[in-house]
Amino acid sequence: MTGPHRKRIVVIGHINHDRIWRLTEPLRAGGRIAWSSRETRLGGGGYFTARRLLDLGHDVALLSNLMDDAHGEDALAELKEAGFDTTLIARRDGQTDFADIMLDPTGERTILSSERRLSRTFVLDRAIKADAFYVNAPKLPDAILTSLNRAPLVVSQFPLREGEVRPADIMVGSKADLPGTPIAEVWVMARRLATERLTHLVMTDGPAAISVFDGNIETQVSLSRRVTVRDTIGAGDTFSGSLMHALLGGKNAVEASQLAGDETTAWLEKREA
Repeated sequence: MTGPHRKRIVVIGHINHDRIWRLTEPLRAGGRIAWSSRETRLGGGGYFTARRLLDLGHDVALLSNLMDDAHGEDALAELKEAGFDTTLIARRDGQTDFADIMLDPTGERTILSSERRLSRTFVLDRAIKADAFYVNAPKLPDAILTSLNRAPLVVSQFPLREGEVRPADIMVGSKADLPGTPIAEVWVMARRLATERLTHLVMTDGPAAISVFDGNIETQVSLSRRVTVRDTIGAGDTFSGSLMHALLGGKNAVEASQLAGDETTAWLEKREA
């Protein structure tokens, strides 16, 4: 992508080393579960969203952390080779913590993350400019908040663990993370986090209808078709990347959600193949 459609986007989020265990049956209390294969690959909310935006042709900078061991070095080299701007990635002393993901035959996943990895903060010593920012982090330093305040577009993932206030135009969440909570109540929580700048709350529900809420009206967005795949890891983050792409292309929140949902379906199919 070149010209006016190519945007400079900063993605703030974790880059994980995911160790994926493919189980032969669902997890159950007290059970002995066999696994058929195990693989390690880059993942995390920041990585998957940034990867989607990069694949869609944007200039993407990752604001994240990597450890200074061999795993961190390999990850940094892989990100540079893919075409990411890695100048905002901080290097930290210590060993890389892997995220273990148990993936059962139905595609259901269980993620195990260390408290130390989840508590990592992001480092930025000065305010920066971009056409848009995507935030998938609970806590943000002042330089990042200043950057967000000045940005034309900010999309934030709904933080699940002690999220701090961050200015955002759109907040994206999953109904699975807030089961049974009316969308009006989720809006109140989102508005408290995203400030009065928030215009829309977008709640996904797997292959079911997406809810887009503006504080008054809830619009249901149904996907054009559903697919069944064995691996849904990164689907929600990929949706967020596609959503940002559509918003930057001039679509409204409802139109962007429809496009993002359908494109994520196609992305899942392509990866499954």
